[in-house]
Amino acid sequence: MSLKFNFFRPFFECPRCAELNLKISELEKQSVELGRQNQELQKKLNAIQAANAAMTPLQPVVPIAAMSPESGWAHLKASVAGHKKASLQDAHRLLTEGENAVLVVCDGAGSKKHSKAGADFIAGLLADRFRDLMAQDGGVSADNWPELSRSLFHEATKGLKDKAKAEVKSYDDYGCTCIVVYAGKDFVACAHVGDGRAGYLDPSGHWKALMTPYKGALANATVFMTMLEVHNADTLMETQVVKVRTRAVVALSDGPEEVCWQVSAFNQTGQQVIDPNQPSNDYLSKIANQLAAKAAKAVSQADLDTQWQKFLTDGSPKLAAQVDDKTLLLALRG
Repeated sequence: MSLKFNFFRPFFECPRCAELNLKISELEKQSVELGRQNQELQKKLNAIQAANAAMTPLQPVVPIAAMSPESGWAHLKASVAGHKKASLQDAHRLLTEGENAVLVVCDGAGSKKHSKAGADFIAGLLADRFRDLMAQDGGVSADNWPELSRSLFHEATKGLKDKAKAEVKSYDDYGCTCIVVYAGKDFVACAHVGDGRAGYLDPSGHWKALMTPYKGALANATVFMTMLEVHNADTLMETQVVKVRTRAVVALSDGPEEVCWQVSAFNQTGQQVIDPNQPSNDYLSKIANQLAAKAAKAVSQADLDTQWQKFLTDGSPKLAAQVDDKTLLLALRG
């Protein structure tokens, strides 16, 4: 927001105000340029991290039990509040239709007054749009994913702006991140704004990352959907498409990432700590195997969700102690 010192301009001219406005304009230009430079540095860092990840030895494959392709998707989904938190600010949706599955994770900013409402709104609107698209033949494809996902993200932010205006509240206070993972017949795709993690199971049995979380210069700093505009979408939003049939996809907020993702390691020289952004084959495949076993026993979705919510709450000492909200969605098929 630009602050202009021109409140008394209708009554008298203020040379000092004009001077201050000029300085503010210059600072705003400098801020935009610094933001651009920061994003360029982030892209270079992401490339370095990807190169380091490529040199990281592959983890052992943990075979996942077979499922009948005709049985469709089995899934786990839950959002739980962090340790000793009074309220939950995450939101999620998970939909399946035939060969298609969509996972939506929104993490409300802890510093924003209405972030839970923002997360709920964004997740709900995107889920509604994808529900309609999955009912259409060719509604979502590998080719149209980048353009389609951007259009839907902008539609979601426009709707959120309208909601904030109608409720006479600050739009900025609805800030949340957003991740959408889509698995189709022969491709998997992701679109995101902010941090969190997303991945898929490749045909060789290795889990691969689908996104690079946006990390700011400060610890725990990221960007939110309320910052997304058409003019900055190239900077704030990332999309990815992998043309391969996957058996499993996963999406999560940053709360539970340390239990199922390698997020910190020394680089090849041992001089710098980097984010390898490597999903854990062992952890995720074991979860997938448990899901496959429960699906074979026809455990109801309600029971699966209840058990998964309990697991995310205190299923391990690290999960139980995590102060951030925890959302983790995983879908598996034959």
